[in-house]
Amino acid sequence: MPSTRTALLLGVVAVATVGVYVTAFALDTTRDRPDTLDVGPVPGAAASACARLRVSLDALPPLAPGSPQADRLARLAVQDRAVRDLVTSVRAVGEPALRRDVPSEQWLSDWTALADARLAYTAAGATGPFSPPMQDGRPVTDRMGMVGVSACSVPQALTVAP
Repeated sequence: MPSTRTALLLGVVAVATVGVYVTAFALDTTRDRPDTLDVGPVPGAAASACARLRVSLDALPPLAPGSPQADRLARLAVQDRAVRDLVTSVRAVGEPALRRDVPSEQWLSDWTALADARLAYTAAGATGPFSPPMQDGRPVTDRMGMVGVSACSVPQALTVAP
């Protein structure tokens, strides 16, 4: 029968071992959280692409009220190109990296759906209000900025008609 000292030593070793495993699990940055861009190169690529998108959109001169339709259509085309560049840029990290970061494909699909909806709006003459695509009764833009990358909230310029 082990002595009290041996039992105490075994207890301390057991607690220390559990502590090491819990700490290692908590600090494991390779583990994917399913609602956050957080694995490998994906969050950095997303942050960079979103920052470039904002710079591109912010560089556009404001449209005067009542601007000609041709100016509005040109604005939509430039904005659409910026969104598609964001998607292409993030996809450049490669399929293996995107597969390891669970929400990346859905997030990129949402950006593509937004660009496609804006393209359809343009093709229909860009008259009336623009509405972002819906998923489960909510605009996809609601979830697009909620992936843990602060730079990636959807700019308002992409959710309204120019």
